[in-house]
Amino acid sequence: MTASSDTLTVPAVASVEAPLQPELGSAGMGAVSTSWVPAMDWASIRPEWEDLAAAAGPNVFLAPAFALAARGISSPRGLGALLISRDGEPIGLVAGRLGFARTVFTLWTHDYAPYGVPLVRPGEAAVVAEALFAFLAQEGIAALDAPLLDAGPFAAALDARATAHRMQVVDAHRRAVLTEAPPPLSKEHRRLSRRLGERGCLAAVSTATGHDPGAAIAAFLALEAEGWKGRRGTALATDPATQVFFEDAVGGLAEKGRVRIDMLLLDGRPIAAGLVLSAGDRAWYLKTTYDEAFARYSPGVLLSHAIGKAAISIPGVELVDSCAIPGHSMIERIWPGRMALSTRFVAIRAGRPGWRYHAALACRRAFSGGKAMAKRLLRG
Repeated sequence: MTASSDTLTVPAVASVEAPLQPELGSAGMGAVSTSWVPAMDWASIRPEWEDLAAAAGPNVFLAPAFALAARGISSPRGLGALLISRDGEPIGLVAGRLGFARTVFTLWTHDYAPYGVPLVRPGEAAVVAEALFAFLAQEGIAALDAPLLDAGPFAAALDARATAHRMQVVDAHRRAVLTEAPPPLSKEHRRLSRRLGERGCLAAVSTATGHDPGAAIAAFLALEAEGWKGRRGTALATDPATQVFFEDAVGGLAEKGRVRIDMLLLDGRPIAAGLVLSAGDRAWYLKTTYDEAFARYSPGVLLSHAIGKAAISIPGVELVDSCAIPGHSMIERIWPGRMALSTRFVAIRAGRPGWRYHAALACRRAFSGGKAMAKRLLRG
């Protein structure tokens, strides 16, 4: 793929007036416009982006602090965001990447952002979807790849187009969540907790109750690097790019009070750590790690139970997403809730889709199958 094959042709921060019929939403009636902002220029829209993120349906992975830091963990080629405004006020931000030889626009998710819903002001999902489709049609894009959507307003806006646009659900699964405090630990895990406490002075600390965020970030990185991810070369600290991303993203969100890192300490030494991010009425249990020398005591289970109980108690939080793969053997035993997620592959133009859509769909399915097999081999 050449550099020119996956770069949108509109200039940076180009404004395009879309011929839309505005709906009555939170912003009222008004003219809708779109602006494509390449990833390298995202800092130029940070003030309005911050305002939108505070008002939109929650997605912490599209908070400016997190998204700006995440740009550095992969190629910026084709990556950008469509900023959608009504009478100059932002009502939506759809981050995504152009690929498959300028055929597909994929909503931006990655290994550290397992949730694909764009930022959309309440009441504006239909207008944002219409603006997105109009823009992509203008650019000659054949399909929208929309991964990891839950059953919210944006997914409903896409589903409403299914009568006129070909749409395939290429993946659907459920993952563990909490909507209330988890059930008590099993008798066996309570016994393991007591036995672990007999090994020394066992204490729980959290950045939410005053533990230093910088020290907690450093401890998390070190603990992860000492385990199996470090041996496989997939720990955050083994790659300077992912370490910088983690430090910047978590540090930036911590300044806004949207991060908690909880740790179990044994005689002052971290033996388990977990990271929770929050935005609006949701929280995401993004990462966890533990010292394998204490694996017999299930410190990951003990911490995940405690951190889930703490996260669902954050004022205003109604759902805590485990961010786990479906069927995760540990988290699904202790977090009983489930959230349905799906990936939609939608033809941009109405009517019968052409060969470019079908070719892209075949490539998408092949890619998904290969990725799933790779994950199974890694876990094995």
